[in-house]
Amino acid sequence: MYYKMKKTDICIVGAGPAGVFAALFLSKFGIESTLVDKAKFPRDKICGDGISGWVLTILNELDKSLLEKLSKQSFINYSYGIRIVAPNYNRLDLPFFDSGDWDPSIPPGFTARRIDFDNFMIEEVRNRKEIKLLENSEITGYERYDNKIRLSVKSGEDIESKIVIFANGATSKFMKEPGGILKTKKYVMSGVKTYYKGVTGFHKDNYVELHFLKNVLPGYFWIFPLAGGLANVGVGLDRYRISKRKLNLKNVMFDAIENVPYLKERFKNAQQITKVETWPLPLWDGKRSISGDNFMLAGDAANLIDPVTGEGMGHAAISGMFAAYQAKRSLEANDFSAEAMKKYDEDVYRKIGKELDISSRIPRFIKHPWLFNAVVNRTTNSNILKEKLALAMTDLEVRKELKRPMLYLKVIMGR
Repeated sequence: MYYKMKKTDICIVGAGPAGVFAALFLSKFGIESTLVDKAKFPRDKICGDGISGWVLTILNELDKSLLEKLSKQSFINYSYGIRIVAPNYNRLDLPFFDSGDWDPSIPPGFTARRIDFDNFMIEEVRNRKEIKLLENSEITGYERYDNKIRLSVKSGEDIESKIVIFANGATSKFMKEPGGILKTKKYVMSGVKTYYKGVTGFHKDNYVELHFLKNVLPGYFWIFPLAGGLANVGVGLDRYRISKRKLNLKNVMFDAIENVPYLKERFKNAQQITKVETWPLPLWDGKRSISGDNFMLAGDAANLIDPVTGEGMGHAAISGMFAAYQAKRSLEANDFSAEAMKKYDEDVYRKIGKELDISSRIPRFIKHPWLFNAVVNRTTNSNILKEKLALAMTDLEVRKELKRPMLYLKVIMGR
């Protein structure tokens, strides 16, 4: 306990969106922190590459000029909506409703490769004197003592901190210990993705696309347009159904590209430019404690991924912001107890808990191809229903209706 180690009031483990937003908000408050990541930036991160309105909202709250700066980067692709394709191949185009209070020239959504977005944010971290960034520093363990936490570093001095924010992603071992989060196959999605160049047929306003193919319901095949003529292409489904159906998601993805007629046409001159990669997504499965004595979990490590859309980055930004607010409160009160940290849980769940809870109920309906087809068929001919579904992506009260069976029956019956 008495050998030399680095000491800091706040240590943030993981420099993805959750960790970076936590560090940047602390910097805004004038509070120093140590941000640790096992990688050296720029580094790539397996992701669908969507940057949702949640991310833009939190970035706008952090620093309006930083949002404006991001919007002007060459790697950013503006996106104005979502295209949903039903199992019968009928499609439904829904615009994003811009509810942000930022400059109207900035769209409601972006897409960008994670290597580019994350590095943009890290460069901002490097410019903040309050943040000490430690790269190539893998945290291998922790020990709590004397109202502090000692973090073991694979190579280098260990770190002693009053507060630790574990934000090191979906595979974080700290999710289990000290977090206490254990996952089952039903609530872990596997995603496979690769990059293509030359995919055609995108909406003129760069809508992101979710294709609900019959053999992967309630999962989906996605195509996200990116800058420079690139596209992020992949498939996601929970591990329980993958095992039960004996699916190989890589084969499912290529089979769709090669044999689904409208996809085959769009990919006929496209070129795959990267290998296929796989990663886990721990899906929301209900409220649970995401903090304890001297620590908080944030982002994917806090189990905050939307069970329907796979949205994770926006929720990571939200949790990072609230983790910074909690750290500020704890330092001011010199109280790092689990009881004090509960305010962090309350803040996160008040913001996105109901949204996640509603989303967790929707797969039981969209898993039925006939029902999905009927809803899309009806909605394509109803401007009122189109508006309702578009609003549901941003309006919690509207989204609540999507968990009600009667809504779907009304849609099918044309009422």
